Amino acid sequence: MTTESWRVLGLMSGSSLDGLDLCLAHFEYHQQQWHFRIEKATTQSYPAELQSALRVAHLASLPHLLELEVVLGGFFVEAIQDFLNDVDRPHLISTHGHTILHQPSMGYTLQIGGAPQLAAAFKIPVAYDFRSADVALGGQGAPLVPVGDALLFGEYAACLNLGGIANISYDQNQRRLAFDLAYCNMSLNYLSNQLGRAYDDGGSVAAAGALIPALSEKLNAWDFYRMQGPKSLGREQFEAVIRPMFDDTAGSLEDKLHTFTLHLAQQLSDAFKEIPREGKVLITGGGAFNSYLVDQLQLRTRLHLEVPSPLLIAQKEALIFGFLGLLRYLRLPNVLSSVTGSTSNHCAGSLIELFP
Repeated sequence: MTTESWRVLGLMSGSSLDGLDLCLAHFEYHQQQWHFRIEKATTQSYPAELQSALRVAHLASLPHLLELEVVLGGFFVEAIQDFLNDVDRPHLISTHGHTILHQPSMGYTLQIGGAPQLAAAFKIPVAYDFRSADVALGGQGAPLVPVGDALLFGEYAACLNLGGIANISYDQNQRRLAFDLAYCNMSLNYLSNQLGRAYDDGGSVAAAGALIPALSEKLNAWDFYRMQGPKSLGREQFEAVIRPMFDDTAGSLEDKLHTFTLHLAQQLSDAFKEIPREGKVLITGGGAFNSYLVDQLQLRTRLHLEVPSPLLIAQKEALIFGFLGLLRYLRLPNVLSSVTGSTSNHCAGSLIELFP
């Protein structure tokens, strides 16, 4: 591939429902290496009504779900219009959309986000639906970010994402491995919301709490932690398994936050023991702002944890989904079978190209 440069707008809506991440980045390939530069990025918070609808969308009837996709697509269009108001138009829009259902063992996964609406509104190619093909090939459809970890952040021993769900990515025997580890912000925010907080800022509430041994034992006994990768999580397991553990255990919300934070730090540190390479671990996702969690994790590992700039913390997933869309546009592999468990590496995603 000759040296070329592309400007791509990546969109990401995570399971923690923080909002829509928009990241406009330049990607360039030269000297057999990919490079990136973020030009502009922001997060557009969801209106309360839309956020509430997305939180229970997995329970919606098909007509209501189709209506919600149109509403969400309209929100995406308005957010992009505002975002692009003072910059040149990108070559490509690449959107993860918002995950509604994810049951790879049943053969399906669903992300919504009105991709055709984006293509019609901006007359720019739109890449979307990155997970379905992998599930059809026998994979988990997740995680997908490790391709970007390997090609854009290969200097790190591992990349840890602390989003609604925590996942990790690293190289072992010249193969990229990655899998979901545990619920992260999905659990922390669930408990914080009951205190009237959007999230536990810096982990201050958790730090002031006390351990609930019974809850800790129930959490640690979950059989998902003993499964070998590839493995992935969706909201369904949170609602069926983790949420009842919180609701059925006596104790204050502060103590539950404390207990879960320590539990999460231990589960993450256990996963670190499998990383073969010494060095730095890049931590991104909203949980990287939880200094109490990061400190508890650092106490439990020999590896050096690097928390980068707030921009990269918040926008790494949107950046990488922009990159995955570019790989799809260029017809290059953007999903690794060693990560998802599918039958082969492949180039996933649908592409809409509307020409005026």
